[in-house]
Amino acid sequence: MTCCCGFAYAQARILARVSRLPSPADWQRLASARTLAAYLEEARVSGLSEWVRGFSGLSQPHDLERGLRALARESALTTAEWAPRPWRPAIEWVGWLPWLPLFEHVSRGDGLPDWVRRDDQLGGLIGEGDALDPAALESAGLAALIRLPEPSGLGARWLTGWRERWPACGRQKRRNLEWLAVLVPRHLDAFRQVSPASAWALREALRERLRLHLHQHLLQPAALFGYLALVFLDLERLRAALLTRAVFSADREG
Repeated sequence: MTCCCGFAYAQARILARVSRLPSPADWQRLASARTLAAYLEEARVSGLSEWVRGFSGLSQPHDLERGLRALARESALTTAEWAPRPWRPAIEWVGWLPWLPLFEHVSRGDGLPDWVRRDDQLGGLIGEGDALDPAALESAGLAALIRLPEPSGLGARWLTGWRERWPACGRQKRRNLEWLAVLVPRHLDAFRQVSPASAWALREALRERLRLHLHQHLLQPAALFGYLALVFLDLERLRAALLTRAVFSADREG
């Protein structure tokens, strides 16, 4: 009973946020907007309104990259605040998930994108020569995740770190978390092996499975992580839409 009561507040907040996520009708309507400015104008009267308020038709790709990753991190931190305290480290860990491709890129010795240097969250992790600072990574709890210079297996190390942050919980609750730990990576692997059009269909299927799983496991930690998975999928879709139009607009102007 104590556990259920501890998740009751988080459940109420999650269900309220899920109800405001963009609907299929929102995405379909937005798809007809050809320019970044037009897309943002339409998005401001949809379920995406809170996410796009920091952007404009003049936003550059690096502004969009930085802003959308910040939204993902902010979503994780906000969700952690709703949750019982023992679960907060595991939820906050999810906030690093959108950064894994960048960490892998940098760990291989490739140069940093320009926008990273101006990012408030990552600025403290960059040392001399625009490289990740091992001491800063240690301080942020990321040293085990980013084994410089060994970028391979980063996703698996992230999953290990996530599991290590789960507090003790019942067998069924842990089984529901493991379902997410297996489902999401399996779908991500599938996304990489199909055409972009087919990948979006797979994402829709994953989104529906996550939505059903969330509603079936309310008052459990799995609901919090399922909610964040839904948010991150929608942010990924928004990123693709905004960047495509930002680059397209820049090409036209050039």
